Amino acid sequence: MSHQGFDTASDALTFLTAGNATVTITSAKTGQHFTFKAKKPTLTTERGGKTRDFDATIVFVDGLHGDPSNWEDWHNVGFFFVDERGVSPLRRSKKVTGPKSDSFVALEWTLRQLVAGNLPEQVTIEHSGSCCRCGRTITHPDSLARGIGPECAKHF
Repeated sequence: MSHQGFDTASDALTFLTAGNATVTITSAKTGQHFTFKAKKPTLTTERGGKTRDFDATIVFVDGLHGDPSNWEDWHNVGFFFVDERGVSPLRRSKKVTGPKSDSFVALEWTLRQLVAGNLPEQVTIEHSGSCCRCGRTITHPDSLARGIGPECAKHF
């Protein structure tokens, strides 16, 4: 999986709040890393299907745990509101990460830094090469640099 970093705190925040983002945060000091999925809730369509609610102000965050090769071991880390961006724990399922867990603390600290306009040197924040809005794989260098495909970028 190729990874792309962000140039500004604003770029990283836009990516995290777009609706379907996968991001990895790596500590420069320890090398420890956490992979998160930040998703807006889904709505049921008139035909009974599901679609992402891109207008929602809440973002739910899951973290990848265990063996990094196991792409299925996701646990709920918490949620944040787009306008507030303070992470809160969520206790709706049995696979929940507590507020004292390393992944929760890393997400909360990083989000606070980004909201303050700081792209912290202590961590690397990278996206997975997928569009932060629709989740499709992106390949064009300009789209990879932004973390969003050309069609989805029209919505911002």
